[in-house]
Amino acid sequence: MPVTNKIRIFATQKDTKMKLINISRTATDHQVYMQSFCEAWIAGGGDYITPSRWAHSRWAVRAMKLLAICRLCRPVGSETYLVCARGGHLLRAAMPYAFKGNIVPMLWDCWPDTWKTLERDLRILRCQVCHVTSTDVAKQLAKRLPQIKFIYIHEGVATNDYHAGAELNQRSIDVYELGDKHNYYHKRLIDSPLHERWNFVYNADRKQKGMQLTFDSFSEFTQNIADSKIVVSFPKSMRDPRRNGIVSTLTIRYWEAMLSRCIIVGHCPQELIDIIGYNPVIEADFANAAGQIDHILKYLDDYQPMVDHNRKTALKYASWQLNDILAQPNHT
Repeated sequence: MPVTNKIRIFATQKDTKMKLINISRTATDHQVYMQSFCEAWIAGGGDYITPSRWAHSRWAVRAMKLLAICRLCRPVGSETYLVCARGGHLLRAAMPYAFKGNIVPMLWDCWPDTWKTLERDLRILRCQVCHVTSTDVAKQLAKRLPQIKFIYIHEGVATNDYHAGAELNQRSIDVYELGDKHNYYHKRLIDSPLHERWNFVYNADRKQKGMQLTFDSFSEFTQNIADSKIVVSFPKSMRDPRRNGIVSTLTIRYWEAMLSRCIIVGHCPQELIDIIGYNPVIEADFANAAGQIDHILKYLDDYQPMVDHNRKTALKYASWQLNDILAQPNHT
């Protein structure tokens, strides 16, 4: 069944006196999930501040982190700050605000290999409440840190970032492997004659500033995904099961593909099914990977109603402004 018990996002922002540490977009931003969250918060009337100049100083942040790790982090004010961060970077993102008031985290990418660091950071910061974008993570961390209230908030996007694109049979990219590849499935496709007949786009392991990139800017990415017929997407729990097998979660790429009217082939996280009430993904046939893709590309018109419906569904459920952004615990 679809999720219907949504919490009002911004209605009680003023009562909590919580200030978001805003993260603005850059021209070539590849990580818009935090930025779009901040934009929705601000658009909804939430209080916010721009990052401190000290937060931009690498050496100042390192010094403050060291003081915090040595348990010399003592808030001197009564302010409450909402801090966006990845699971392994919370303490860094909380500087210098942890010295000024209470920290309420909003966390993405809390994979199991970050939990040891994250637990340390949550203890140092004396967090009472922590928001995470994974039900599995919320459950696991609640067992480890029962004194903290972990609240699941599913991934959202700024839906107006993404284009409906042309009809499937008018697009130029046949298969786009979005994000990190499922190595076994990728090899099944690339080693087949299919790769010679169709136009494939995927991350060729080119590295820039520590990230693997397929396109050079966010706008270039949105243009190309809207020009893709098939998007291949698997949860990280399947791409790297030894390290992340216990966490299967909805990530932004599913909303991006649905909003861009792409056929999604791979595997659907249960969280997405729970939110929208059905499975929008064509489950990958590992035994006949190339044959399945070849068949879909030959009968594209059969899938046009499905992708049209998926976009309408994503427009209904994917926006942060319709999401459980803020729970209402006592932050003081």
